Amino acid sequence: MIENKNIAFISSQKIFNPGEGVERRVNYIFSFLSKKNNVVAFAPYQKLAKANKEYYGLNYKHRIFKILDPRIILQIIKLNRKDKFDIIYATTVWSGLNGLLSSLFNRAPLYFDEHNVEFLRFKRTSSTLWPIIYLYEWLVCRFAEKIISVSDTDKRFFIKYYGINPKKIEIFENQADKSIFCPNNKKNKKIRKELGINSNEKMILFYGQLNYEPNVEALEIIKNQIIPLLENKKKSYKLVICGRGDGRGLLINFKHTNLIFKGFVERIQDYINASDVVIAPLLSGSGTRIKILEALACKKRVISTSIGVEGLKRNKLLEVEDDWNKFVEKI
Repeated sequence: MIENKNIAFISSQKIFNPGEGVERRVNYIFSFLSKKNNVVAFAPYQKLAKANKEYYGLNYKHRIFKILDPRIILQIIKLNRKDKFDIIYATTVWSGLNGLLSSLFNRAPLYFDEHNVEFLRFKRTSSTLWPIIYLYEWLVCRFAEKIISVSDTDKRFFIKYYGINPKKIEIFENQADKSIFCPNNKKNKKIRKELGINSNEKMILFYGQLNYEPNVEALEIIKNQIIPLLENKKKSYKLVICGRGDGRGLLINFKHTNLIFKGFVERIQDYINASDVVIAPLLSGSGTRIKILEALACKKRVISTSIGVEGLKRNKLLEVEDDWNKFVEKI
């Protein structure tokens, strides 16, 4: 438990009004730390910032600045002279270098919060960049005083692949905000009418950041495996896809009578509650999937692959299947 500390909180993701899973984790951790500490945040610019929190919003004209931004390091040095920081807290590997350099210049310990094992995510998608990501992540992990991981599974990966002392790793599990994600059928009829789903049709939901590589893979599986197998069952259904992005062009030409591409929605909880089942046909990625936690918090059945549930505690509503025929049987 971190209490009564001055913390420089560095994030490559926006903190307020979170959209995708990693942003929701950053928001949750920032809120948690702010309750009992003085937290100064450095993150992408947002108009919404809490009046009682110091917040340095930065415009990132190029992605490289999320990895190395001299403005963050210089501002932390300046603030540190007035009121010394006890901890430099960097969230995600992309904030790691800014956190590492700020830690060295200000002689403050680095706490490195990793929402997954980043090199493993790249390797699982067969990216040729994974050795570079491995070296970068190894460097940040080696210099960090504490590594905050999302699960026992990720902790074991850090120990196995990076040789990290287990005592150096703390676990802070991902959470679903149960004030937002909870059973609520008040908008079910409205959502289903908006989507054109009649009372005889079952609603199958998949959602997430759709240009994120593991989700692009999942869309390919939905297109090439799940929908053809569902069609063979001769059932009445609609498969709804929600999220930012177009699947890197995949969804532009992906047309099917029983497929509804809704795009980004402000209140994904309403679509979860309106659905009959949520699916997570994932073959890659790392960390724990907040989307699964959110669906379970809404008391929805979730059907996922083994990789999709990696690091999560099993639940009677959570069914795991890696064979696509059996996966569709469960749907």
